[in-house]
Amino acid sequence: MPDSPGHEIFARDFKGATGLFGFMLVSGDADAVVDALKHFGIGYSWGGYESLALPTDPARCRTAVPWTGGMVIRLQIGLEDVRDLIADLAQALDRE
Repeated sequence: MPDSPGHEIFARDFKGATGLFGFMLVSGDADAVVDALKHFGIGYSWGGYESLALPTDPARCRTAVPWTGGMVIRLQIGLEDVRDLIADLAQALDRE
């Protein structure tokens, strides 16, 4: 809230909602893309500061409606320079 102590620091430093998202590959091998990343570790994030990537298969655990898509790459964006992360993702995707 604007009248909370430290709100001006929060407003300055927190411009987005989250750094966790995923995307589905139209074609290619999700495992190979993740293996080609240099600035991302492999794993789940529990609130750490490192950028992480993980290939996942929603078909294994989806119960409400069957998953009809392919593999998903889950990304947790950390504190590294965004330009380095974008370049790393681009080079990994270009290999496929």
